[in-house]
Amino acid sequence: MSEPPAIEREIRPRAVRPSPSPLGPPERIPEVDVVRGFALFGVLLVNLYSFGADSVAWNTPLDRLAFGIKHVFFDSKSWSLFSLLFGFGLTTQLGTGGRQKGFGFLVRRMGFLFVLGMAHALLYEGDVLMLYAQWGCVLWIAVRWRMRTRFVLALCLLAIFPVAHLAGVGRFEEDGGTSVAAEDARNDLLEDRAEHVYAIGTLRDVLAYNAEGIPENPFEEYAWPDSGFAIFALFLLGSVVATSGVLRDIEGHRRLFRRVRQMGWLVGLAAMTLERTAHAVAGYDPYRPQEAGPATLFAGDLLFVVGTVALAVAYAATLVLATRTPTGRRLLAPLAPVGRLALTGYLAQTLLFTFFFHGYGLGWAYRVGPFAVTLLAVAIFSAQVVICNLWVRAFRFGPAEWLWRSFTYLGRQPMRRSD
Repeated sequence: MSEPPAIEREIRPRAVRPSPSPLGPPERIPEVDVVRGFALFGVLLVNLYSFGADSVAWNTPLDRLAFGIKHVFFDSKSWSLFSLLFGFGLTTQLGTGGRQKGFGFLVRRMGFLFVLGMAHALLYEGDVLMLYAQWGCVLWIAVRWRMRTRFVLALCLLAIFPVAHLAGVGRFEEDGGTSVAAEDARNDLLEDRAEHVYAIGTLRDVLAYNAEGIPENPFEEYAWPDSGFAIFALFLLGSVVATSGVLRDIEGHRRLFRRVRQMGWLVGLAAMTLERTAHAVAGYDPYRPQEAGPATLFAGDLLFVVGTVALAVAYAATLVLATRTPTGRRLLAPLAPVGRLALTGYLAQTLLFTFFFHGYGLGWAYRVGPFAVTLLAVAIFSAQVVICNLWVRAFRFGPAEWLWRSFTYLGRQPMRRSD
C-alpha cells in the first residue's frame, strides 16, 4: 500500500493562544507542514520500492543497506505520520466535537478526495486517497467521543493486524507474494520484466488493470500492517492530539515534546532492532512468506506495530522541536512549502515514477534495485523542494489543493497571493 498524502487543512482559532511560529503565518501551523513535508519523502521512497526493488534478489551490500534503512525508518512510518496529520487536520477543521462543520462540508471534502483517489488509482494501485476519504467520514462521528475512548479504540484497531496474521486469515494465499529465496526472487523479477502489465503494458493496459481494484474496500487486507483499520487508528490518535491543543501551544508544551521525542526514539529503535533480529534469526517478516513459528510471528508483528507508531511520533516531536531552534529552522524551513502542497506533490510523484517505471514510459519496472531507487527518490524530492518553495512565493495553494478547497467551499478560492 502506498503511503498516504498529506492533507491541506484550515486552522481555526481555539481558546488556547497559539505560540508564535518562526516559520510562517499564524493562521497555519508551519511546524506541522514541516513534518508533512518530511513524511512526503518517505512516501515517495516506499512507493518507488513497489516496482521490484523490495525483492530479496537485490543482495549487493549497498542494496541491502538501502533496503534496511527503508524498512527500519520508513516502511509504514511515513504513512503513519501522514495518517496522524490527517486525523489532526480533519479534527481541527471540523471544530470542537465536530460541531463547527456540518455533514455537507464533510461530504464535499471527502467526496472530492474519493473521486480524486479513484482517478489516481488508475495509474497506481497503491492509492490510499479513497481509504482516507472513507475513514475520514467515520472520523466525523468519532471526534465527538471522549479522548480516552478514541485512544483505546486506536490501540484495539492496531492490534487487529498481529491477531489476524497469527490466525492466518485475511492474507493472500502466498502471504505477500514475494519470494524469500534469492534464486526464486530473481526468477520472479525476470518473469515480471517479461510479463507484468507495468513492465510491458500500454497506458490503456495499465488503466484497465488498475480499474479492477476500484473502488477501494476499506475492510479488505485487515491482516496487513497498512490496512484500513490501521489507518483509522492513526486518524484517531491524530484527533486526540488535535483535541489536546498541544500543537497550538508548542512553547508551552516543550517539556512534553522532549519526553515524546526521547521515548519515541528509545521504544521505536528498540522495537525495530528486535524485529530485525527476529527476521535474521527466525525468518520473520511482516510482508513476506513466513519461516517463523507462531510465537515469533506474533511477537514480530507486535514489535513492528510498536516500532512503527513510536518512530512516527518520534519524527514528529523531533522535527517540531528542531524548528524552534535557529539552526533547525534554517535547515527545515524549505520543507514547509512541500508540506503545504503535499497533495499536489503526492500526485506529481505518481506521474513521475509511473513514467519512469511503466512500460509506456522508460520501462524501469523490476529492473532497478534498492540503492538506485533510493537515489532516485532523493533526486525527485530535491526537485520538489525547489519547485514548491518557488511556487508558494506567488500562489496560496497548489493546483490540487486549490481545486479541493474550491469544491469544498463551493466557490473559487483566491489562488495568487496578490488576490
